[in-house]
Amino acid sequence: MKKHLRHTFPISCLGLALLCIPGCKKAENVTISASKPEKDIKSFFGSDNSVNRPKVIHLYSDTVYNVSESFTREAGEQLLIDEGTVLKAATATITIKPGGALLANGTPDRPIVFTSASAPGTQNKNWGGIIIQGNAADNSAAASGNPADFSGSLRYIRIEFAGLILGGVGSGTTVENIQVSYAQGQPAFEIDGGTFNARNLLSYACGGSVDFYITRGYTGKMQNVLAYRHPFFGANNPAPPNVLAGVYIENNPYDTAKRPYTNPIISNLTVIGPDAQNGSAAAYTDTVSSRSAALVTSRNAHFRIRNSLLLGFPEGAWYLDDSLVAAALVSKQSEFTYSIVHSNDSARAFYLKPGAYIPFNSQDFKEYMLVQCYDRQYKNTGDLMLRDPFNYDAPDPMPKEGSPVLTGADFSGAEYSDTYFNKVTYAGAIGSDNWLRAWTNFTPLKTNYNFPK
Repeated sequence: MKKHLRHTFPISCLGLALLCIPGCKKAENVTISASKPEKDIKSFFGSDNSVNRPKVIHLYSDTVYNVSESFTREAGEQLLIDEGTVLKAATATITIKPGGALLANGTPDRPIVFTSASAPGTQNKNWGGIIIQGNAADNSAAASGNPADFSGSLRYIRIEFAGLILGGVGSGTTVENIQVSYAQGQPAFEIDGGTFNARNLLSYACGGSVDFYITRGYTGKMQNVLAYRHPFFGANNPAPPNVLAGVYIENNPYDTAKRPYTNPIISNLTVIGPDAQNGSAAAYTDTVSSRSAALVTSRNAHFRIRNSLLLGFPEGAWYLDDSLVAAALVSKQSEFTYSIVHSNDSARAFYLKPGAYIPFNSQDFKEYMLVQCYDRQYKNTGDLMLRDPFNYDAPDPMPKEGSPVLTGADFSGAEYSDTYFNKVTYAGAIGSDNWLRAWTNFTPLKTNYNFPK
């Protein structure tokens, strides 16, 4: 890594352009105004859900569904959910097995909501969340699979007080406009292998180790990904261990040589940290027992990241702790370009774990990343001209008119010229068009989902 530093502040780009993150307003439809009848999901199975298994379970928006017991959809079975439907769960898990399908297509005005069965203000315990298992490759299980495998269609969905796990999900599956809020003790999005593409993903107030945990050979494309940490929530949980990050990318948790290599192609990622707000969890500044950074890359991870923003982590923007990850970056097998990196501690903007890539250190890493950087530098979050990114009840990270993050994106080259990517001009998760509008909810703790008033 070359030894000359052009900037003394942590803003990154390896051939970088600009970033931008736009706003999200509190949704207007977060409360069910009229009482609806409720029905328990177990009624679809009769007395024995291992025998009396309907091929299709169809849920309608005129009813609120209670998930009091875990249930699965096996191969050849479907869970079909109409737009505007609400499901409330207590300690249960919804699992879609390989060959099964979840067909849950909400709309901006009528999202589908999976939430807690607890009353507003008492949702202090996770339910099990949603697990979707497909037949695409997962390098912990098999090196091959069906890359075009179909596990359903997910559009305009909110998952509250639990997480979403996508394991070996193929590119035949649609994943768009998903918000996961207040996942505790687990990642908001856990992506275990697979080839599916995704856009417009939002993690908010995750209390687990990471918002987006990408591992076990995932090779899909992602665009418009926003990890929005809350200062009060930050924990170093068992999976992945010893980390607190917006995005954590690794090849395999047990064997770095497993194939296919994890290699996501990501454009327009934004990670917003707590920015040293009053009351921030101590784990955000714990650099001894926790790898705390907006982005952590480890265990032979490969990746392509462009047009992105890492912002507001107190002790690190990008934490690189593995020699194989560093080697892939130097050899151009991985890239991090056209992006802006900020950290409250400028010395940890690009943090290379001591001894990870001998003889180089963090200063070398920083210099290497800035050598080819377009000559742009932002000394603090205010210079990015975002509207109100740290108002956690109604966050608005959209760029103001004239913000430097509204231009500078780049989609040249084979991976990024792919038709899946929208060729936007901005960097970061949101530009002048706010895809968070209407269907998201930043106050689920206060939202009444069909409870008596």
